[in-house]
Amino acid sequence: MAAHQPIKRRRLRPDERKKEILDAAYQLVLANGIATLTMYKVAKEAGASKALLYSYFPNLTGLLQALYKRELNNLQSQQLDALTTPHQFEDMVKVTEKINREHHSERQLLIKHLQADAAVRNSMARTDQENRKQVVEFLSSEITGNYDIPQDIVESAVKLILRYNEDEQLRSIKDETRLDEVWGAMIVGAMQELEKRFGEQVGKQTIGKQINKARK
Repeated sequence: MAAHQPIKRRRLRPDERKKEILDAAYQLVLANGIATLTMYKVAKEAGASKALLYSYFPNLTGLLQALYKRELNNLQSQQLDALTTPHQFEDMVKVTEKINREHHSERQLLIKHLQADAAVRNSMARTDQENRKQVVEFLSSEITGNYDIPQDIVESAVKLILRYNEDEQLRSIKDETRLDEVWGAMIVGAMQELEKRFGEQVGKQTIGKQINKARK
């Protein structure tokens, strides 16, 4: 019987090897969740030894925490690139929404699987809270730079738009009536803008259909 052949590993820099390990974990988590995930399976998927994985991560929970932070950082980097690129305010909003939409489904599935681990879930909550605070501060600053609206009103609006309504920061606001007013004003303003942009087009389409119907 032939002797067991050791795993042949490519020479990679530490950052490249770490990325390879996290990529492997990412694919396994999306495909099967974390209930049966082990360091051995991640090592096998990455084409590495289990001992090598432990040189980068203390345990499976640490690896999964690093995976979540990496994916969140990737999303933040794309958002930051979009936000810091010179363009009109509305274009900035459109681009960031496109990024969020494209990442939403896969990221939600990843989060759903990772939340099965209590330690990872708690780490995710802390990371998300810090991220939300930064997003609210940045967007609020951009909005107040383009519109004459008080800072506290803008922050409330941003949290409502981003669905941060369950965030501790939002629940701490005592004037709930004002939040209702902010939401109402946002909806009314949005409908007025939609009517201005598309109402005339709808009207023309309706008239065109009526003319075609009369000709028949």
